[in-house]
Amino acid sequence: MKKIVKTTMERGIKSIVFAAVACFILLLLSICYVYTVDGATWGLIGLLFFVAAVQWTALCFVFHYRTDDRGEHPEMDWMWWLIAFSPSAFFLLVLIILYSTLHSVAAFFALDFLNFLFSLLIIAAGTAFCYLIDYAYISAMKKHQVETTTLVVRKEKVVKERKRKEDGERKEEETRVRRTDPSASVFPDLTAMDNAYLLQPYRPVPSADITLRDLCSGFNRYLESKEMYYTPEALRAFVSGLACSHFMILEGLSGTGKTSLPKFFAEYAGTNVCFTSVQASWKDRSDILGYYNDFVGKFKETPFLRALYEASYQTDEINLMVLDEMNLSRIEYYFADFLSVLELDQSQWKIELMPASTEGALPVKLDDCAVVIPPNVWFIGTANKDDSTFTVTDKVYDRAVIIEFSQRNEPSMAVRNVPPIHIGAEKLQKLFDDAIANPTYNLSRADYERFGTLTQFVLDAFDINFGNRILNQIMKFVPVYVASGGTAAKALDLMFARKVLRKLEGRFDDDLKTNLVKLEKLVLQNYNKTDFSATLEAIARLKRKLL
Repeated sequence: MKKIVKTTMERGIKSIVFAAVACFILLLLSICYVYTVDGATWGLIGLLFFVAAVQWTALCFVFHYRTDDRGEHPEMDWMWWLIAFSPSAFFLLVLIILYSTLHSVAAFFALDFLNFLFSLLIIAAGTAFCYLIDYAYISAMKKHQVETTTLVVRKEKVVKERKRKEDGERKEEETRVRRTDPSASVFPDLTAMDNAYLLQPYRPVPSADITLRDLCSGFNRYLESKEMYYTPEALRAFVSGLACSHFMILEGLSGTGKTSLPKFFAEYAGTNVCFTSVQASWKDRSDILGYYNDFVGKFKETPFLRALYEASYQTDEINLMVLDEMNLSRIEYYFADFLSVLELDQSQWKIELMPASTEGALPVKLDDCAVVIPPNVWFIGTANKDDSTFTVTDKVYDRAVIIEFSQRNEPSMAVRNVPPIHIGAEKLQKLFDDAIANPTYNLSRADYERFGTLTQFVLDAFDINFGNRILNQIMKFVPVYVASGGTAAKALDLMFARKVLRKLEGRFDDDLKTNLVKLEKLVLQNYNKTDFSATLEAIARLKRKLL
């Protein structure tokens, strides 16, 4: 049924029903003698009801045939409206004729106009009253429906909010379970470490009030108490090397105490140390950091990775990561990522372990599946010089601080029971910063000029130049070495011998020996034999290889 026809029918039925109710009220008034209604009036009222019903039916039929396809708007001009209301016009005309011509002949048409008018007004008032009651009822129902809808919406909103909260709590609980359950993590050992530090947070130990000079001398006495003997220059170079680079190589023949030096320094200074034995089969970073096992869905964590990760928690502890016999394999293979990362700003010191995980919780200290290298970590490699190892390339030497172990020192006195100390990473860094900022420990203009004659000669004779990396290391190494009890000349001697002259190893130029002799004379002109003993020994060693 078309919409406009349905609406017309509903409104017509409602009007007839309300009018019938009004007529019933009029009948009650008449029965109760409140207001008497003539028979002729009732007859005319009945005829008017008949005319209204016929007109209502005609209007429905016309709307049915003259509405648009949607059934909402009638497509009618004045002629169709005239046709639609023609029944009303016809019957009203007939009634006027009948009541005007037959009122004197037939009693049915003898109408009392005032009685009819008041009766019609009573019916109209009753119908209007019914409409008011209907309007009030519809308004109340709509208001109730709105309130019910609002209540339902609020209830649904509360239910959704409660469900969302419950889902969030469930997800948080699942995340907490994954984080606290190492078996649910891709990195079970690192996750277990997170749980351990969550239960017992790290608390730094106060550092000893000590100077760099006292640190080196005290360390020397501690070594002698353990019957380990190193030259003071080697110990000062070790401490100064920590100031200018986070990568150090202890180089020399087997049995000269390379591995023991960081071991006993960790004992004396109360630092953390992790020893990793390099294997000849190592080819990439997975050999040192571990790898992801697709079969079990876990990362194979190495002791090296665990120690590196724990350093992020123990922020004030010095962490020495010792790679023993690191040149058994090519350093550029398995340590390449570390060599590149340590050249960047400290905020970018991180190495990717695997692509971002899609399942399982990650340890909190990882940065998108990348392990962060904290500033309190130093990498120390030991390198033997024999036929069983690979040659350390210039790329590695330039990035590292080199300490050579070529001789064994003699004990200065009998020392027993030297107590260890504790020095934190912040305290050690402050000692380095204070030494570098102290102008009395830095190179003077005269030192620059004398050292400049050597570097210029090396450039002219051997085509070897200082890079910014080596220069930056010297600018940090020298003041810390002086603050540790050494001299600026000796610091330059160590850096010159290990950073510059070692680049001549393996070269056999025709004029190499002649230039070495000239360099030796130039060194003796500017420095005494004691200050530049390492450089003179390196020159002598190179000349012997040329014989």
